[in-house]
Amino acid sequence: MQKLFTEFTSTTAAQWKEQLVKDLKGIDYNTLVWKTNSGIDVQPFYTKENLNTNPVPVFVKNDWAICENVFVSDSQIANTQALNALQNGASGLVFYITQKTDFGVLLKDISVQHIYSLFIVKPEFEKELFTFLSSISTGDTCFVECDKTLEGKVELQNTSSICINTNLYQEAGSNTINELAFSIAHLNEYLNIASSSVKTIHLNVSVGGDFFMEIAKLRALRKLTNFLLSQYNIKATVHIHAQTTLINKSVVDSYNNMLRSTTEAMSASIGGANSIVVLPFDVEFNTQNDFSSRMARNQQLILKDESYLNVVADMAAGSYYIETLTETLCEKAWEQFKVIESKGGLLACLKSNYIQDIISKDAHTLIQQFKEGKLVLVGVNKFQNKNEEVKMVKRKNTIHSSGIKAINLSESIEQQLAN
Repeated sequence: MQKLFTEFTSTTAAQWKEQLVKDLKGIDYNTLVWKTNSGIDVQPFYTKENLNTNPVPVFVKNDWAICENVFVSDSQIANTQALNALQNGASGLVFYITQKTDFGVLLKDISVQHIYSLFIVKPEFEKELFTFLSSISTGDTCFVECDKTLEGKVELQNTSSICINTNLYQEAGSNTINELAFSIAHLNEYLNIASSSVKTIHLNVSVGGDFFMEIAKLRALRKLTNFLLSQYNIKATVHIHAQTTLINKSVVDSYNNMLRSTTEAMSASIGGANSIVVLPFDVEFNTQNDFSSRMARNQQLILKDESYLNVVADMAAGSYYIETLTETLCEKAWEQFKVIESKGGLLACLKSNYIQDIISKDAHTLIQQFKEGKLVLVGVNKFQNKNEEVKMVKRKNTIHSSGIKAINLSESIEQQLAN
């Protein structure tokens, strides 16, 4: 065996490039280098020479909770949906509380202490929810999110955990570096008022369709969060909750949405998300239904039970490409974070529209790429089904008082086809 290895000599990056130039037969090597919207030059190949240090896993456990969103308008109906999800593959629940709710009915027969649960609640119902949860056993994976940062307020009701929602940055079209910088600045606003008693940081993020970049993004987010916590001498567990994005989902050829959300869920799991929601393929134009909800759960079940993505901790560790992307994102996002802090922090930058202006430019670039066909959504702006009858729907775009608005790439095409 030792003789076998000595027969092969190592090859440097320069030698690889030299051979590649020969194989291109006159084609400029630089044409193989492409630039991301974040300004990162992606090379045709990567080697160990691209790494500054020996890579180590960013996280040590790769299993995740399969979650389903439950929008609570009727406590009994929501309870039935939640129990059905748990009985059919889900291991976590995300409740959206937007009106007065009977929490006893909502959580009847649901052992919150044994599952992951997230309550995204309007401020006026937060106190009532906390009162109820304090009366039952909830465990360490029950979180309440009432993040008002994008409304210009930072309040911390629970001193043991910080739950923030950063998914709108991605949904609004922000590039990856800016998204990370905004997310860390967002968290920093809470750390400024938090105490050392904080035990858990819960980050709610969206995962887009750039497969490798999104893996690197989540790894970078965890590294940046841990680094920021170290500056405050806070030792806390970081929980990343990921949801597949809406920015690239379409009414047109809608079953393709399942393919898009599957790769996004793969990125989330490989990137180290602790809990994942795969949005149903028809979430933008249909009421919640058993078929699409079951398909969304099954997408994650396949990633676990057939692809075994949950049995290897940080499988991207050691990948020259992803490791380089991760480090590059960390470095550039941290530099942008320092710029935000120099201007007074996230709240001050929201007030001055600094954040909004950056996101607006990022979104404009993304929309232009889609219009020009550089960014392809199969069945939407390329390979359309000419026989498909498209019905126009009114989207529920998220918009905050900050002026940051969620966008959808296919909306203009849907309007044209529906007319």
